[in-house]
Amino acid sequence: ASMEEDQWCEMNFRQAEALVLNFSASNYFLPSFLSSMTKLKVLIVLNYGSKRATVNGLPAPSSLTQLRTIRLERLNVPSLQEQSRAFQSLEKLSLSLCEGLGNMSRFNSTQSSLKLPIMLDFNLDHCCDLEELPPGICDMSSVENWSITNCHLLQKLPDDMGKLCSLRMLRLSACLGLKELPDSIGKLGKLEYLDISLCECLKELPEEIGQLKKLQVLDMRECSRLRKLPKSVEGLKSLKHVICDEKIGQQWLRVKNSVLKELRVEIVDAHFSLDWLDG
Repeated sequence: ASMEEDQWCEMNFRQAEALVLNFSASNYFLPSFLSSMTKLKVLIVLNYGSKRATVNGLPAPSSLTQLRTIRLERLNVPSLQEQSRAFQSLEKLSLSLCEGLGNMSRFNSTQSSLKLPIMLDFNLDHCCDLEELPPGICDMSSVENWSITNCHLLQKLPDDMGKLCSLRMLRLSACLGLKELPDSIGKLGKLEYLDISLCECLKELPEEIGQLKKLQVLDMRECSRLRKLPKSVEGLKSLKHVICDEKIGQQWLRVKNSVLKELRVEIVDAHFSLDWLDG
């Protein structure tokens, strides 16, 4: 099924601040009146079909200057380069089950970096063609929640991740191809929650992780290749709860007994492992 431009009735929603579009189609044309919704603050577009939908008719960024929240689900997203100006006023961005983020690699630091200066909540989930993050993505001095989950092709995070100076929650769960965390993660001085569960290719934690003085919860279950903790974890004085597997759990128990007396170590059963690849 599809939704064409001429199937929309002309409607006047000039005062509306939120628009939610639910549909099931492989091709979907956004309503032309969207460009006249100059007070729009929230745009949610959800495709309930079995396949990702191609969306057309996105208005020029100059007509959506009040937009603060975008949530897109199961879509082939348009080029982010073309819409990067509209993103500069965003506070919340959520893309789930979307394709097209592979075009992020076309950004470069001198011409068209993706700038999200007032972002508070950033979420990418099940974006299956996301291989790398563009330059400038970490220029979010206000962001508090940063979540990139189930993006299996992502192998590396930006080296300047430490610029996310207001970050409180970082979720990287099920990024199966992620091989390392950047050393600059130690600069996330406000970080309270870190989730690296199901990062099956992650073999070690950087020594700088011990600089996360406000970290309270660390979820590292099913990181089957991560077998040794850096000595610096003894400096995580605010850490209250660690969730992990049996192998690494024994190391955490030794840290608990020697230094972090109040630490709760929760050892969970592994449900999935890539250990057989090492054979």
